[in-house]
This record gives sequence, C-alpha cells and structure tokens, in this order.
Amino acid sequence: MAGIGPAPILFNEFFQMFMRCMPPNGWPVNSKIAVGNSGGPDSTCLLFLLKKLLTDLRSKAMAGQSIPTSVVSLSVNHNLQETSHLMAARSAANAAAMGIEHLTLDIPWGTPPFSAKPVAGQPMEQVAREARYHVIFDGMVRTGAHSVAFGHHADDQVETSLMRLARGTTELGAGGMRRCRRWGMGTGDVEGGLGWVGHHGLNRWIMRPLLEVRKDRILATCEEHQLDYVNDPTNFQPEITLRNAIRQMLTLQEEGKDMSSLSGLPQHISGSLEKIKIAAADLQETTMDLEGGLHQLHGAVKVLSSRLEDVDNEVTFHLKNLTLPSPPSTLILSSHALPAIMDPTVRLAFVLRVMRYVSFHPWGSLRADGNRRRTSIQRIIDTLWQSAGAPSFTAGGGVLWQPAIFSPKRRLRVGTQCLGRQLQPGERFAWMASRLPAVPYYILDTATLSSKLDVDITERLAIAMSRGDDSLEVLFDCRFLVRFDLSQIPEKLVGALQKYQETGVNVRIKPHTKYYWPKVVLREPSCLDTTYAALMDNGQIDTFGHTPWVTMEYVRLLDAT
Repeated sequence: MAGIGPAPILFNEFFQMFMRCMPPNGWPVNSKIAVGNSGGPDSTCLLFLLKKLLTDLRSKAMAGQSIPTSVVSLSVNHNLQETSHLMAARSAANAAAMGIEHLTLDIPWGTPPFSAKPVAGQPMEQVAREARYHVIFDGMVRTGAHSVAFGHHADDQVETSLMRLARGTTELGAGGMRRCRRWGMGTGDVEGGLGWVGHHGLNRWIMRPLLEVRKDRILATCEEHQLDYVNDPTNFQPEITLRNAIRQMLTLQEEGKDMSSLSGLPQHISGSLEKIKIAAADLQETTMDLEGGLHQLHGAVKVLSSRLEDVDNEVTFHLKNLTLPSPPSTLILSSHALPAIMDPTVRLAFVLRVMRYVSFHPWGSLRADGNRRRTSIQRIIDTLWQSAGAPSFTAGGGVLWQPAIFSPKRRLRVGTQCLGRQLQPGERFAWMASRLPAVPYYILDTATLSSKLDVDITERLAIAMSRGDDSLEVLFDCRFLVRFDLSQIPEKLVGALQKYQETGVNVRIKPHTKYYWPKVVLREPSCLDTTYAALMDNGQIDTFGHTPWVTMEYVRLLDAT
C-alpha cells in the first residue's frame, strides 16, 4: 500500500501562518503587500495563497481586520546566468495568470551604486544578495508596498541556521530567520550607496509566512492547484554558494547517498562545511546532528527559533524595568537590577538591543551590533555585570558606556565624577549608553568633522523650495530625523538660499553637546556659524526666536525586530 504523500497547505492554515507574521502595530489601512517572486515553486505557491487569502477576506467583508488589501509581484533579474531572463519571464507570466500587478526589476550591474557584474569563479552570493535587496526595496517604494513577503520555508530555515553557524554565530543567530522583521536602515553606510535605505526602512517589513512549512508541502500545494513554476538550475550547483552546498549535503544524507560529489568544492565552501559540523556539535540549547536527517534538524532549529522569541520577550521585559529617565538618544540602565538577568544568552541579547538603539551605524546592521564580535560583547557583559566602579569604556558598535549616578531630584552625574563616590539618599548607580564621540564635545565648533556629522543641506533645501515642496526630511547621524517646514523657514535663510551659489553661504546640520544632538546653522564666509535651531536638554527644539520651522525626532528603536 502506497504511503500518503505530503498534504497541500490549506487556506485556513495559511491564514493562521500569515497572521503570525503581522507587524507589531498591525498593517496600515488599505496597505499593499509585495511578494518576492522568482518564478520558482516557493514564491509561486506564496503568491497564489496570498492572492486567494486577500480575495476571500474581501468577499467576506473581513478586510476590517486591518490586513493588506492588495498584492504586487516583484521579480529580480540578476542577469548572472543564462536562465535569468527565463525565470523573470515565468515570474511575470505567473503573476499575470493570477491577475496580480507585477514589476520586473533589473540589476544594472556597473551603474552606481552597483558593482561590476560578478564573473565565474568569484564569490557572488553576498554581492548578488545585496543588489537583490536594494532593487526589491526600490520596487516596494515604486509600487507603494508597506511590506514584502518571501517564500522561505522550513528547509531554508535549516540551511540559514547552518550557514550562520559557519560564520561563528551565537545560538541566537542559529535560530534562523524571523517570521517578521523590520527592513532596517539597510546594509550600506553612505546615503545613496548600495543597500542604503535610511529611515524609510524602519517603517517597512519583511515577512515569511511559510517558514514552518516543509518544501514537500509547498510542492504538493503547487500540484494540487496546478501552478506552473520553474526550478532555478543554479540552486543545485554546490560549487556556486555555501547554501547550495549545504542543500546538497543534506539531500545526499537524507537519501543515504555517497557524499563524494561534494569533493572538489572551492576552499571557502568546503572549509565552511567543516566549521558547521564543529559549531553544531557545540550547541547548548539543542542537539543538532547533521547526520540525523532533515526531520531532526527541523526540530533542532525550531527549538532555537522558539528560544529566540522567548529571549526577545525577556529582554523587552528587563528593558522596561531597568531603564531610567534618559537624555534624548541615550539609555540609562539601573545597575542594581542588572544581576536579576542571570541567563548568559539573555544578557547577550540585552546588550545587543541597547547597542542597536544608541549606535550611529545604520539601525539593523551588524555594525550597530559591534559586528557581534564575541570578545567585545563579552567585555561589555563582564563590565556591566561584574565590575563595580569601572570607568567609562567602549567595545565597538559606536557606543560609549559610562558609569552614572541617577537621582530624580538631583543633576545626573556621569563618568569620572561617579568613581569612588558614596551614594546620597535617593541616588542609585547606573550605566549610561550613548553615542561614542568623534571628538570631545567642547571642540565640536572648531574641529573638522566628517561629512556625516557636518552635513551640508543647502542644495537639498534650495531644490525643495524651488519645487514648491512643503517639507524636507534629512536623517542625521543615522539617529535623528530632522524635518523642515519650508513654509515657515526664516526669511534670512530664504534669502541666503536664493543666492547661495554666488555668495558661498550654506546651511548645515552639525552636532552639539556631549550627546551629539543636531543643530541647524547658517555658515557665511569669514563669519562664525549662526544657529537657527537646536535640540536642547529638555528635549525641546529651540528656534532662537523664529517661528517653529524644524522638528528633530530620535528614530532609533528598542524593538526586537
């Protein structure tokens, strides 16, 4: 008697999967969701299920549940293989057959900010990924999509976990991809560079509804509904990427076949496979036996993913209990309550969350996490939890850690003035995390600063005004969103901007105070800068007698995702 094959995904089942991916604050009213559509079975299945779900919900008058009301298909033509155009064409045809809006995004290799097209023999996985995500975000902006769904499934989750182990990740990273996460500010570090999206990425989301579904159920769903798709032949070439090599290794083990076909792989891939075996054996939270088959690995990664969610929730709880009233862009943490966090993994996640909130590197990037260097992060943990009376220090991520003495009734004391001091009634020891200064704050007005800290916005203001725009937004130091109300701009600045090319005057955003808060200044030749707006100690904006025309909002988040 033949065995029962894998079951197709049911629509009610998919509804539950999709709702578990909802952003923390829900979806905006009448929002649009994009689907990353490669033309393969995973994205084709997702596109079909999502279209069917949204159509059914509208027909049942359930759209009031605050879910997206429309879907758009986005496909990327990498133009790296002969099959690239075929895959893009299949993606467009599938979307058209389902009555779904579609946009094909070509990667313009060699046109800034994109690098030259990778050639055979070069590691292309990371380069292609950065380029792909760059054009996908652009596609979301062009189509008005608030979020993008990818067809990653449970088998992909195992591969991702193993790939991260090869890079030396912690058990948090081994938990794999999240069902829902913010896009973030991007991987780039220069506005307009590859991977850069700035503050716009904080309000857009990536979701993966199929993350707990095995590949065989996706194939069964495609068969059940007679969905056409193509398989990317490069997915089965282990010499191209580490992910392909892992997939091949797991398939051979699952089928009990000889592993000799993996011999002769490039050194960087074969070396990574060996690192995976060592790292998997060292995991504490679960047993990950690479020879135990995919079923065992799915279970292990699911344990790690669940653990990641638990840690996120626990860190959020501790941050609410430990955080004291803090100056804008800083975080003051009560020292006496830190010992309550006993779990080393929770301590690690706690420190990373604080660093990401305070850092001047793009939110969501590895650099904001100090590149997750274990020795550096452990130094922070050891100092915060074990070193009473320790001096100020930094250990990466662009974050300065300083001892502090907090009192609701007295001035905040920070740094060396706290060392060896006895507490007065009502005072408590604390740690302050703040932006690492580029130069001492008392020479900020005379020091030569980088263009990221001394930002010339003259041309942007002039162009926005000439177009008749109502406002202009500038992200300063990856921390503050400075908004200009162009209808209220002071008359002297209007006059200066009209003649800036002749006179050499310019308008700039610069840092001031030890916390590097923004201020807007007019710079004229042979004159001292004139300040027209600045963020002050009380969190208010001083416009120095002018009608309020600038707002300054700290946009970095303490959220887990």
